Amino acid sequence: MKITIQEDNNCQETEVQITCRRADTDVLRLVKLLSVTNQERLTGEQNGELHLLQPEDVYYIESVDNTVFLYDVKAVYRSTLKLYQVEEANFSPDFIRVSKSVIVNLSKVEKLKPALGRKLIATLDNSEKVIISRQYVPNLKQKLGIGKE
Repeated sequence: MKITIQEDNNCQETEVQITCRRADTDVLRLVKLLSVTNQERLTGEQNGELHLLQPEDVYYIESVDNTVFLYDVKAVYRSTLKLYQVEEANFSPDFIRVSKSVIVNLSKVEKLKPALGRKLIATLDNSEKVIISRQYVPNLKQKLGIGKE
């Protein structure tokens, strides 16, 4: 892959142009990754106030009784989004679904430990632990580039 950066002082907005023989899965993945930077911030409500959260500050997102909560280092916020909407919006390439009810920010994962039933326990850098269901372990390993080749 050839990468070229062209600087132009008259440029009003950054434009990325991809030239390829055909749009294969690698190209589509690159487009998806680039489009993440265009996403809005996550919004969460706490004590009647609406907070704007940077996706990289969110440790994990959890759905409990049809309510989605966003967890950052200092607080928990209620979201109006459904878990699948957060997943589809691609707020961050580090967000990954780890169970039916949890999306975790991989950049906040400090270590992974095997658990019973082929599950994993992710310890976040704030010492919280998140269970990774066995159905989601292969996807996690693929994203991390570990496991079977």
